[in-house]
Amino acid sequence: MNKILIITFASLLSLVSIAGEKPIQHLKVTDITSMQDAKEVFLATTADIQSKKTLNAQSAHEIHMITYSLEKSIAYFAETLIGNKKVIVENMAVIVEEIHLNSENNRFAKLKKYLATYNKLVDKFLFDFAPSDLKTLTESEIKALTESIGNKSSAEND
Repeated sequence: MNKILIITFASLLSLVSIAGEKPIQHLKVTDITSMQDAKEVFLATTADIQSKKTLNAQSAHEIHMITYSLEKSIAYFAETLIGNKKVIVENMAVIVEEIHLNSENNRFAKLKKYLATYNKLVDKFLFDFAPSDLKTLTESEIKALTESIGNKSSAEND
C-alpha cells in the first residue's frame, strides 16, 4: 500500500511539473546593475542568438546557455525603463523564457517560432519610438527653444 501511495504521489508531482514547466537553473549569472552593462549584454547575446542559422541540438544548447545572461539584461530593462519600451521588454521577457525552455528541451519547431517573435520584438525595441518614450516639451519650453533658434539666426545674419 505504501509503494502505491509513493508511486501515485511521484506521478502527481511529475504531472504538476509538466503542466507548469519551470526551467532548470544550470548556470548562475550575476545580476546586471547598470544600463551600460544591460545594453552590452543585450546586444551581445542577441547577436549570438541571431548568428545561429541552423537549429540542432548543439545550437539549441548554445541558445539555452545564452538566455541566462539575456534574461538578466531584460530584467534590468524591465525594472528601469518606462513607457512603450517597458511594455516591449516585458513581452520580450515572456518570449525569452519560452526560448529558454524550448532550447533546453530541443523543441526545434517551437524554438524557431519564438526566435522569430523575439527578433521582431528586438527590432521594435531598438527602432520604434513611441511618444511615451520621448519627453514632451511644454509650451514654454517650445517657445524658449523657438526664440533661441530665432536669436541665433538673427545674430548670424548681422
